[in-house]
Order: sequence, then C-alpha cells, then structure tokens
Amino acid sequence: MRFFKNWFAKMCREAWENSRVVEVAPSTKASRSIDSSGMNFTVYRANGGHVVETRQYDRKRDENNNSLHIITDDKDLGEEIGKIITFERLKA
Repeated sequence: MRFFKNWFAKMCREAWENSRVVEVAPSTKASRSIDSSGMNFTVYRANGGHVVETRQYDRKRDENNNSLHIITDDKDLGEEIGKIITFERLKA
C-alpha cells in the first residue's frame, strides 16, 4: 500500500504543478478553453481484491457518470488504478 500512496502523491503533485502552467500559443483564431473537469474515485476493499468507483461530472449534459472497476489481488493496485484513470479520461 505504501507504493500506491507514494505513486498517488507523486501524480497529484505533478497534476497540481502542471495545472498552473499555461502555455500561450500565438494564434489569431478563436480562444481556447481549458477543460477543468475532474475525476473522483473511491477504492473499496472486497473479498479477492478491490472495487474502484469513479465519478465524473459532465457539464454539457449536467449529469454525473459513475463507473465500477474490479481489481483482483493478483494485480498491482497502483498500476491498475493508473490504467483505470487513463481509460476513464479516454472515454470522455
């Protein structure tokens, strides 16, 4: 569990630092908007593994999207959560 906490803290720090960096590209076209939508997730302990619940708010449709993912004990929790986050962000 220590590996996951260290990995998660590192990802949070990087995301926080990157969120404050704004690159301005010279362009005469319409201004660009920044997607500030976030993702919340909860990890539940279950028999034989973990259940990960993700929640995202869709501003266009004014609704919350929930998803459940199962991680078995034989897989690395931190690596699998990274895959879930990537999968959910690609769905959006």
